[in-house]
Amino acid sequence: MGLFDFLFKRKKKNQTNEVTFKNESPIEENIAPINEEIFVPLEQPTPPINKEVNPTLKEETPVVAEEITIPAIDEAGNRFNLEIIEAFKRYHCDPSLEVNIQIEDERGNTLPAYQAYNDLFKEWKEIQSKWDRMSIFYRFWDQSQFEKLEHWQIIERFVKDRYPKKALLHFEKNMSDRRDLSKEELISLSKLHRVLLDNPTAKEYIETAYKNHPEDDAVKVEYATVLHIIGNHYEKEHSHEVFHEVFDKKIQQNDTASVFDCFKFSEGYTDSSIFAMVYLINTEADNDAWDNVAEEYYYCPVFRYEHAVQLSQTENPMRALAKLTSLSQEFPWFRLAVESTIGNIKSMRKQLDNPDFMEKELQEFQASLKTQK
Repeated sequence: MGLFDFLFKRKKKNQTNEVTFKNESPIEENIAPINEEIFVPLEQPTPPINKEVNPTLKEETPVVAEEITIPAIDEAGNRFNLEIIEAFKRYHCDPSLEVNIQIEDERGNTLPAYQAYNDLFKEWKEIQSKWDRMSIFYRFWDQSQFEKLEHWQIIERFVKDRYPKKALLHFEKNMSDRRDLSKEELISLSKLHRVLLDNPTAKEYIETAYKNHPEDDAVKVEYATVLHIIGNHYEKEHSHEVFHEVFDKKIQQNDTASVFDCFKFSEGYTDSSIFAMVYLINTEADNDAWDNVAEEYYYCPVFRYEHAVQLSQTENPMRALAKLTSLSQEFPWFRLAVESTIGNIKSMRKQLDNPDFMEKELQEFQASLKTQK
């Protein structure tokens, strides 16, 4: 069984595949307000991002030497310069975009991005998690780019940034009365409802897309993903056939260091958190492989849950609990995750002989379960 990320082949409106920003571009434009949303517990924006849920827990990428020590300014600056451009490509759902940031000081000297956006750089340096860093870049690009996005890109922007309720609100305000949804919109809506754990609705959207565009790679991957989740035995078998039509094509490109890289954001990548998860499980991948792929699918609650299971099974109970805790806070409608978090907190209390361990979080999750009854 394989798993792949789908490539969004968006139609460009009279534009080349290159974007250049000069001094005035990224930060001076105002956008339509995006803060209006249905109230959802615990889905508020997350600055301060580096604030921990519990002082004993860290639910982030495993700490390596590069992250323990503060990198030299040039090293950190170079990473910032790369990530701000990566975030722009992700924001527009187009890994093929070529982005040039040209900012000059008062003397006409070209400044690197980390110097031009020094306040953003300072905030970025304090954040360990890849997707928390992407999140601050998304907010930055909102200032100049949000109004340029198509509806499906807005759905993607919020889903990938772990704000599915904002995506749903955007749909209800701007798309719900339409009957002529594009394939990109149908894919994004399927993905949105998968994150909300509403798989039957996801299936309705993607079946429409597959009926109208059966040869489109992005449609195939999302269709196969949904069938694997919710389909009967025959549909699951069919989902693997459909998926491998795209998977094999990516493999033949021979442009990845490992099969897992086929799920990473790049040209022709295959966007399926579920198949990625299945592939990691079936190959008995180690924690490093899980961490690598997890950077791509931090928005998917099912993937994050299985990642926590993997950590628990490999004797990383505190990391597993930290991951479950953040998962349950960001996706409180994921009942299985909330129940598992409660169970793990109680288990950890016994192991630590500390009856008050994570008392605040325990009460929070127990209250969350009561609201779901």
